[in-house]
Amino acid sequence: MKAKLHFHLILSIFIFLLVLAGGTITYHQIEGWRVLDSAYFVVVTVTTLGYGDVAPQTDTGKIFTMFFSFFGIAFALYFISMISGTLFSEHLNKKVGQIKREIVRKEEIEEIIEKGKRKKRKK
Repeated sequence: MKAKLHFHLILSIFIFLLVLAGGTITYHQIEGWRVLDSAYFVVVTVTTLGYGDVAPQTDTGKIFTMFFSFFGIAFALYFISMISGTLFSEHLNKKVGQIKREIVRKEEIEEIIEKGKRKKRKK
C-alpha cells in the first residue's frame, strides 16, 4: 500500500510539473513572453494569487487562460491534497505503530505482575 501511495504521489508531481511546463510553453508561444514571465504567470495563476502585474493581451491568450485556470487550479489543489494526504498517512501509521508497541508493553507488564501474584499465592 505504501509503495502504491508513493507511486501515486510521484505520478501527481509529474503531472503537475507537466501542467506547469505546458502552460509556460503555451503562454510563451501565444503571448510572446519570456519563458520566465510565462512560468511566473502560470504559477501565479494555479496558486490563485493573481497579482495582476502580468496578464494575457491576445484573445487567444485570454481564452486559453479561462480554460487553463480551471484545469491548472484543479491540478494544484489535487497535488496539494496528495502531499498532505501522504504526510498525514505516514504520521498516522507512525502513531498506530507507537500505540501498538505501548499495548504490547502494557500486556507484558501485566503478565509479569500476574506471575508475581501467582508466586505469592503459592508461598
